[in-house]
Amino acid sequence: MTHVGGGRFAFYAKRFSPRKASIRLRVLEPLAALREAGLGVARYPLLRRPIGYDVVVISKAFGRGAMKVAKAAAAARSSLVFDICDNRFANNRCKKSARHSLRTNHLLGCADLVTVPTERMGRLLIQSVPEISDRVRIVPDMLDDMSGHAVRLAVIDRWRLGQLDNFLARHGDALHCVWFGNNMPGIAGLCQLHDRIAELERFATRHPVTLTIISNKPALYRRASMHWGIPHHYIPWALASFPHALRRHRVAVIPVPQNDYTAGKSINRPATAMMAGLGVIADSIESYEELRHFIVLDDWQAGLARYALDWAGERDRLAAGQAHLNAHYGRAQIAQRWAEVLREAEARRNMQG
Repeated sequence: MTHVGGGRFAFYAKRFSPRKASIRLRVLEPLAALREAGLGVARYPLLRRPIGYDVVVISKAFGRGAMKVAKAAAAARSSLVFDICDNRFANNRCKKSARHSLRTNHLLGCADLVTVPTERMGRLLIQSVPEISDRVRIVPDMLDDMSGHAVRLAVIDRWRLGQLDNFLARHGDALHCVWFGNNMPGIAGLCQLHDRIAELERFATRHPVTLTIISNKPALYRRASMHWGIPHHYIPWALASFPHALRRHRVAVIPVPQNDYTAGKSINRPATAMMAGLGVIADSIESYEELRHFIVLDDWQAGLARYALDWAGERDRLAAGQAHLNAHYGRAQIAQRWAEVLREAEARRNMQG
């Protein structure tokens, strides 16, 4: 790790909740890793006036609070970095929210640097805000800790995992598949599973299959699953129990609808599954291509057969994939990349001096 000498750096988020993946992987974990490397980084103070920061990073915040932070950074002559991990413009178009697009445009335009998780995300944002074309920097997501040892399980989590165990045991000879994630109506998520359920149902005529849904949308799950022709189970997502629930399965299924919102997504979801020891079958997007040798992209029937019938062979492929992820997206590597961005932003502030 190369240190950023003497600087003071703050990360601003609307909420510093580890329950949100973008906050864990793009704020809380980078903060911890940068502190371990000796950098003067902190959470942006929400209840008192910020003083003396060389660089302020706004992470995935677009409301009045973010606007105030951007204004305060300008007044203090702090360099401003805006970190964005989703194509907010596609989201705003879906919601028909021109006002929010204008605010996002303004915040990106104010930033000295804009950090994104993928090259494609950068290109998509530049299409909406051309003036940032020379200010976009790639900082990949950190890997989630999938060991399951970090947080103690509550009684309700243990009960829910017991219910999951009972479900899986009733179908002991099946290929246990899992889908996990949020829902973005009309764009991505549980609402987009329909076509891939048909792939699972088709494979189930050759080999038993189960599907577990890990999400926080029980009503949406009930509506979506009414006509599914395979055994299925729902377990609410919880920070503590998620790694335990995920590791009870063999393969994560990751349908990815092709649109401007999903096109720039990072490898976070397949990487999370791989680090938990699961195989992955996914629809391909640009960022997933580097994982093609380790997972299955686009060929759902062949992929299901591989994981159902040759799991021993797939484990070597999975181990190689985990090594690849650790080498390129490990804690030290991503902290180093954040340090480089902070150093560049600090240099910009000093030049403006």
